[in-house]
Amino acid sequence: MVNVKKEQKGNVLCIKLVGSIEETVNFDELLGPPAPEMEVNCKEIPRINSVGVKAWIKYFQICKQKGAKIRFVECSTAIVEQINLISNFTCDGIVESIFVPFSCTNCKSELVGLFKTVDLKKMELKLPNLKCSKCGNNAVFDDIPEEFFSFLMR
Repeated sequence: MVNVKKEQKGNVLCIKLVGSIEETVNFDELLGPPAPEMEVNCKEIPRINSVGVKAWIKYFQICKQKGAKIRFVECSTAIVEQINLISNFTCDGIVESIFVPFSCTNCKSELVGLFKTVDLKKMELKLPNLKCSKCGNNAVFDDIPEEFFSFLMR
């Protein structure tokens, strides 16, 4: 079940989605009518199922049709997966930042690093190592670059 935190910052409606997006989601009820500018924080979405994906696309497609400018920030790896699988998942919204999976070479811990998409493009997908928060050793990117970042190539 997804919860929503909304805050108006000038012209921008900032929306933070928290939880799994599943069968019971009703974005019209949760988010209300689209604002001229929307920033959608997806950091705390661990999962989205097929019914959730349909509801997501339906809601954000309507927002787009009504002229809303949509930015997606701090996209979880679950959201990045959907962006890669479904070409119209963002409904022409801009993906500003994503969480990228890393794995520690020493203690095998899994962690994520936050990257702006413009920086990822500049780096040509050659990511720096991160320091492991548990042991301090290097953590390396833990996916297939061509697959995980395929939406950036579109």
